[in-house]
Amino acid sequence: MIEQHTALATKGADIGKARRNMEKIRKIKKGTVIFRAGDIERCMYEMLWGTVDIYANYGKPDEKLLTRLSVAEDVMYFGEMGMLESMPRSATAVAVEETLIRVITDETFGEFLEEKPGKVMDIMQHMSERIRELTRNYMDACRAVAQAEEAAERNDQSGQWQDSSVDKFVDDYRLGTWIHL
Repeated sequence: MIEQHTALATKGADIGKARRNMEKIRKIKKGTVIFRAGDIERCMYEMLWGTVDIYANYGKPDEKLLTRLSVAEDVMYFGEMGMLESMPRSATAVAVEETLIRVITDETFGEFLEEKPGKVMDIMQHMSERIRELTRNYMDACRAVAQAEEAAERNDQSGQWQDSSVDKFVDDYRLGTWIHL
């Protein structure tokens, strides 16, 4: 008898958990802003289907596309910093096409990981890849600036950079392709 009540209570809890998970899944229309730079939200997103662009200065004359995230390219998570830090978002996320996302809050993160323990490694690998790419971009930019400074110190009469990497970073910055999150 007690076992039946325990089984029913467990089943009820599982149904409640499933219902809460369904409430966290959202269909986002093309062009919809998912979050804006400056927002303070304690959540991250799992992209179940679709594509999301991440922008700096979205909607302003100096708007820059930082990166495009897509399930097709195995990018499944974004907005992790918002969940981990109590700081304003650093960029704006916009759905490029109809996109299906799961909202994972700091309150539901533990439950999410209990249901899908393998996701811990996925999230950590994703964040590690982003940090490595940002580090490479930062080091390349530092090298280009140092080379430009050296060329200026040599008083290069031609006015041209000695290394095309500086031009590459200037072009990438102007086109908004210099950094990938």
